[in-house]
Amino acid sequence: MSEIALPEMLVKQGTFSRREYSSTMSETYHMTAPQISYDLSKRLDSGELVRSGWGLYSKAGSKSQYHYRYQKVAEDIVSIINSNYIDLDFRVFELVQLNEFINHLIGRNTAIVYVENDFTDQVFNTLFEAYPGKVMLKPGVDEFYRYFQDDQIVVCRLISEAPRGLKRDWEIRLEQIIVDIIADRFVSRIVPDEEKASVIRGASESYIIDKNTMFRYARRKGAEKKVKQVLTASRRDSTYDNE
Repeated sequence: MSEIALPEMLVKQGTFSRREYSSTMSETYHMTAPQISYDLSKRLDSGELVRSGWGLYSKAGSKSQYHYRYQKVAEDIVSIINSNYIDLDFRVFELVQLNEFINHLIGRNTAIVYVENDFTDQVFNTLFEAYPGKVMLKPGVDEFYRYFQDDQIVVCRLISEAPRGLKRDWEIRLEQIIVDIIADRFVSRIVPDEEKASVIRGASESYIIDKNTMFRYARRKGAEKKVKQVLTASRRDSTYDNE
């Protein structure tokens, strides 16, 4: 946390842009541009401030940034990918991440590895060598359930505009999880409909959701309208309203 108090003007304003932050800090404390950038980064890293939209910030309240502690198999998958590919864009989603929000807990985990399109085959082959018989490449739902086993690994295509993790690039964001359980051709069909509302409700009540990030990703998947319809039907609060 910064040793300099956040100006009351920004606290009362609630949500503010980077320009408003810079202007206020400059006028209040006569800080230079580099000092302001450092101060903002420090407040974000400490959790004092949070990103509440594209280029928007607010003081952290009762909600926190979503963070999930990955299981060892997922961390091992990441290590294998990073050891074999340089600067590869990918995300990892474990189905058991949903257990925080749903009523009927998932007992048998699946790690879904989203990989940029040109490398899906190569990453599949690399992981198959490490986990023979436990890796599927873009399976259909029927195929997935037919050959499913504990700690299954599924390699899928990563859509551009998929948000990068806040701490580590490959960590899946909650915004992507919400969109995918609603609109992804694979994930939406393996998460029961009755559990989707629980995920949406639990996520929005406990964590900060960047709606701009979420809807930008939904648009890229061609699913913005569907996502908004489901969120509205789930009676979520104004976090998801389109301004």
